Amino acid sequence: MKRILFALVAGLSALTLAACGAGEQAASSGPVDKAGVQRAKDTVAQYSTRPTELNVTAPVGKPVPTGKTVDFISCAAADCNVIAGVLKASAEKLGWTLNVINSDGSPDSQQKAFEQIVRDKADGAIYIAIDRSVYERYLPQLKANGTWLVSACSANEPGNGIDYAICTPDQQKGAGELMAAYIVADSGGQANSVYFNVPAFVNLVKMQDEFLARMKDLCASCPTATQDIPVTALGNGVPQLIVGYLRAHPQVNYVSLSIDSLAAGLPAALKAAGLDHVKIVGEGGGDTTWQYIKTGDQIASVPSPFVETYLAGLDSIVRHVSGAPQVPSQLARFWVVTKDNVGDTDVKVNGTLPVVAGSDAMFQKLWGVA
Repeated sequence: MKRILFALVAGLSALTLAACGAGEQAASSGPVDKAGVQRAKDTVAQYSTRPTELNVTAPVGKPVPTGKTVDFISCAAADCNVIAGVLKASAEKLGWTLNVINSDGSPDSQQKAFEQIVRDKADGAIYIAIDRSVYERYLPQLKANGTWLVSACSANEPGNGIDYAICTPDQQKGAGELMAAYIVADSGGQANSVYFNVPAFVNLVKMQDEFLARMKDLCASCPTATQDIPVTALGNGVPQLIVGYLRAHPQVNYVSLSIDSLAAGLPAALKAAGLDHVKIVGEGGGDTTWQYIKTGDQIASVPSPFVETYLAGLDSIVRHVSGAPQVPSQLARFWVVTKDNVGDTDVKVNGTLPVVAGSDAMFQKLWGVA
């Protein structure tokens, strides 16, 4: 349930889906856009090969001081601990200390986490998907302490107290294009799809926009709808909600998921409902996703570059304390995982999949501590 780590989950309650965007489904009509299908196939082919290089290639080039402290605000999801493990392993290579500050996702808990960073006078801090309105009042103190602040997967731009931002909405939107391209290519231009979004994950908003735009561009005759799932529905019957929508729209043959965790239990629910003809494409990845792809229960996923995202944030802190020039914030190049290449997902870094194999060692080499 990898994308749960990009937002913090509140209490659970009974919820229903709300339609938005593209309207009612209808059978695919009009001639197949053969040129669009070919462009979709070309895009899929381009991104089916696993990346081998980081976007960050410039060595720090200066001695990196030891003894620094970085605070990481974790979350209630177990996967946040995986990210903490990745960061801690690299921090130890630097001779640094990584403090993990737990949060349950509530504004009060998040504010207390920032209070802890202020008390620690940390050299750097990394946090996940917390809006600046939550911690705005602490920014003057953080600046006075010299804390380099890294925002990961929020909608806030760098500046005005945020020193470095990565996994921004603009950086993530390309995953929406790849999901659309895969559906058009796989269907031969005869898809009838629905995109399930979780609006609470504000960093993903442009991914949905890109998905809809690319579907229209590559296959104008392919009906495409969207549905919103509240964050509180996660882990609380999402497969049944999706099945309910599909029963009401029997012509849909592709489901696209903004976070792969929505698919947990979905293949079994589809089969039980007699809807196993519906194909699933998602974004995010995770062990459950890779297993579904291996068994044919999901046809594709665009894995999120978790390792590269958070190590890029740590890299920005390394460059700051070393007095080295900063490098532009960029996500690792996207990658489409299918049954043909899912075997590549078996090699992990501290329990999570790097998009670029060996990316942790690559960052450490840039820091001169490999």
